[in-house]
Amino acid sequence: MHGENDYWTRSLRRQMSRRAGLRVGALGAGLAGAFALACGGGEKKDEGSSAPGASGTGPAGAAAVEQPRMGGIISQRTATDPAPNLDIHQTTTYTGVWPTAPVFNQLVQFDPAKPGSTPQDIVADLAEKWEQPDPNTLVFSLRKGVKWHDGTDFTAEDAKATLDWIKKPAQGKPSARAGTQATVDSIESPDPSTLRVKFSRPTPSYLMNLGSHYFAIGPAKELAANGELGAGGKLNGTGPFKLKSYQRSNLVELEKNPAYHIAGRPYLDGLKFFILPDDTTAFTNFSGGQYHMIYGNLNKSDLDRFKSELGDKVDTFEVPSFTRDLVFPNSTRKPYDDPRVRQAISLAIDRDAAIKVVREGGARRGGYMAPHGVWAIPEAELRKYEGYDKPNIEKAKQLLTAAGVTTPMEANATTRTDFKNMAEFVKDQLSKIGINVRLTLADTATAQPVLNRGDFDIGPWTVSINIDDPDATFSEVALSTGKAARNWSRVNDPQIDALYDKQSVILDFEERKKAVQDLERQAMSQYQFTNLYFYNLNFAKYRSVRNFEFHQSLYTNRRMEAAWLRP
Repeated sequence: MHGENDYWTRSLRRQMSRRAGLRVGALGAGLAGAFALACGGGEKKDEGSSAPGASGTGPAGAAAVEQPRMGGIISQRTATDPAPNLDIHQTTTYTGVWPTAPVFNQLVQFDPAKPGSTPQDIVADLAEKWEQPDPNTLVFSLRKGVKWHDGTDFTAEDAKATLDWIKKPAQGKPSARAGTQATVDSIESPDPSTLRVKFSRPTPSYLMNLGSHYFAIGPAKELAANGELGAGGKLNGTGPFKLKSYQRSNLVELEKNPAYHIAGRPYLDGLKFFILPDDTTAFTNFSGGQYHMIYGNLNKSDLDRFKSELGDKVDTFEVPSFTRDLVFPNSTRKPYDDPRVRQAISLAIDRDAAIKVVREGGARRGGYMAPHGVWAIPEAELRKYEGYDKPNIEKAKQLLTAAGVTTPMEANATTRTDFKNMAEFVKDQLSKIGINVRLTLADTATAQPVLNRGDFDIGPWTVSINIDDPDATFSEVALSTGKAARNWSRVNDPQIDALYDKQSVILDFEERKKAVQDLERQAMSQYQFTNLYFYNLNFAKYRSVRNFEFHQSLYTNRRMEAAWLRP
């Protein structure tokens, strides 16, 4: 824990006294709050949560006095393969995270029992505690006695190798979160249970980012030998579950790790992830009891259907999220290098219709930062940007003409199969201004490399950021090429980069929020992409699944080491 002279503790105390403690949640984005409030973290009491066929006695939490039961396998559906590989560091999609996260641990994690993602929710994982001896140094004290699945010892060298890889991946390998490590000057492992991270400057968001599954710690020897995790279809982790089998386009199966370093965990014998792209079949399978939990293109009508068909056997959830549907125009190809063309695309899309038609009302307008979070520019201001209030087809056509575009014009677009509804909507909208989209649908293994290579004209895609944090958001989708793994439009703006650097070092929340909003305004003005909305994550699960909380992020709390099944 931190002492009285801890830099971040003093910083937090000053801020809390000024605001009478009313904005502790808002401090959520500051490392000050993270370090002061999240150092350590013990075991949580198991609480009731809500698997096929169980009648249940009430909604999640109603059976908090229940004792966990051992055994059972939780099954769920995932819409595509975790491919192109099993490396959690290279993926940018939940379909790559969920089947692999239970195999690993992170240094820290977001509290599994809480749905939010603020620094107050950061608790221990492989790091038992951490401290900040000076503004630019963070020291982790690591758990002893942790074993890799192959029986070898986990040490600080593994954590160092992982964080070094994320900052500078092996040649030819993408690292979507390299930007979060940009201020790391050095990482040291003076002994097997100590990790020291030194920064070039204060980095308020560092712990927040480490809390997501994207920062799973892998074995140093495999990163060095293979240049990635999951080589040859094998995974070696420290987590509560081990990879049993991976059948491409069919099934990922995990089994219990009997040597897990937390005594008595996991409760389950295993996890199964059925790979099924077709939503209708997946929903039918859930209703028939094949899956315990389901997510993926669920709208309110689907949740209503489950409740109607299954009654009190299931619980349904609508969770505000950091997930948005975007349209990336490829600025390396004409005419999308012209900002007027990008503006025209934004003007062509009716946000109100998109929210109603694609998401059945379960979404909100947004730009870069989540509208329900603490950073975003106000909606009234957002609506001033072209298209974010109302569509204007005539003005969009005028902008295309001014840019020298002759319509109708053809545009190639590639996206994931499970993004079809959104992509078809975008195709329809763009046809109104003479852009005829040829849409290709494929699984993640095929579709995402197309966007990574820039081999497209327009890229409709769903992007979910792991936490509500400016560094995480802008370093993934907005910074210049080479700095942001998913700036697929390749619109590079030095002002965005400079404003990002400016906000990233500010410790005071109010001051940083102002800088973040200046950054968002600049990014919005460039029309790097068109944001349709931020949408709710809709889940359903049978009530026999206990002690599991759905988070606002798709990339936290998927390890399921404390979940159990009631018969």
